[in-house]
Amino acid sequence: MNHTLSVPRADFCSVAVLGGGSAGVFAAIAAARCGADTVLIEKNSRPGGTITSAEVNFPGLFFAWGKPIIAGPCWEAILRTVELGGAVLPEISYKPKRHWHEQIRVNPLIFTHVLMEMLAETGVTVLCDTMLTCAEQSPESVRLLLTDRAGIRSLTADVAVDCTGDAALVRQLGYPVEKSDPQQPATLQNHLSGYRMEDVDPAVLREKLALSPLAGQISADALLHYLRIAKIDNHIPSRDADCAEGHYALERAALSEMVRLISFLRTVPGLTKLTADRIASETGVRETFRTAGEHVITAEEYLRGEIYPDSVCYSFYPIDLHVQGGIDQTYLSDGVVPKIPYRALIPRGAKRILTAGRCVSSDTYANSALRVQASCMAMGQAAGCAAAMAVRNGCGVGNIPYGALCDALRGIGAIVPETITK
Repeated sequence: MNHTLSVPRADFCSVAVLGGGSAGVFAAIAAARCGADTVLIEKNSRPGGTITSAEVNFPGLFFAWGKPIIAGPCWEAILRTVELGGAVLPEISYKPKRHWHEQIRVNPLIFTHVLMEMLAETGVTVLCDTMLTCAEQSPESVRLLLTDRAGIRSLTADVAVDCTGDAALVRQLGYPVEKSDPQQPATLQNHLSGYRMEDVDPAVLREKLALSPLAGQISADALLHYLRIAKIDNHIPSRDADCAEGHYALERAALSEMVRLISFLRTVPGLTKLTADRIASETGVRETFRTAGEHVITAEEYLRGEIYPDSVCYSFYPIDLHVQGGIDQTYLSDGVVPKIPYRALIPRGAKRILTAGRCVSSDTYANSALRVQASCMAMGQAAGCAAAMAVRNGCGVGNIPYGALCDALRGIGAIVPETITK
């Protein structure tokens, strides 16, 4: 039986942003504030990405060595969340005892509400529960075939920004990508309750563990640490979580690990009523595909704070490569603030495509720091401004005047490297 595929819903916009997470939301807001008719496409039912769906609600560092380095709409969202009682700003110092002491923990409910309000205020059209089906491009535009709750629809944009984290659009259009082997493990955020630490005898836990199937797989000290922090701090092996089969395998492994550990802990006196009263709706993925861009940010460049001729924003976080059973960290030297060049946001050879967020062009080690949400927000804002400028100037994304892009970023309140006083 022959059928002709028809697409009854066909829309047009200036800038289409795929992925409504930390990079995508602020790419869309920045593009709209720069005057572009903007559409944001998100696979989940709400924007917010891992903050919303994976409960990774501590979005990186906005200050470095006591000075603000990331601002603009993303910092505005943090301040609005604070005003609504959804976050508390930490005390900022030149060098905290631990880098994570200056993380800002946000309430996902309030932060997501703030994102929705900001998207509405800037006039961004938001398409949630919507996935990219396929894409094609011409010298003048990018056509996206999307699938949502009502079926298939078409959206044609002058410029598209890939903020999917998995480089989904970049791959659809055949631009080069990289993927490490192995990929970093993932984490399922959770919270434990139903017990009191004073009712737990560590010696009894150790005895029971030695006789259980978990013996040799996890230490009693690790389990006691989980109980103290009221969560199972897991590292779930993750491979090819960018495809349906790989992502389902990850979710199944994450839940299986949770149930296995909780079942054992319930055999320990004092923990018989232990439960996981909350788990995130999605396991947080750290690594899949990276775009191969016009410039690839290396770990060496990141750690020395490379000065690029086209820096558009800062990033500030230690190299943070998660491996099975631990974290391989390298801290930044005093005074060093890494930067992100605009060329790293351009897929190699692209004219109408930009990328931002976890799939930014970078090597494995640099990416382990760049994937932190505050950095993704900053590069999203840069990509959004650049996309709007390319539309307004009628040029390819690689032909935007750098000085004009910096001016546009400052116009929305963002910080570009030239504005830092040494």
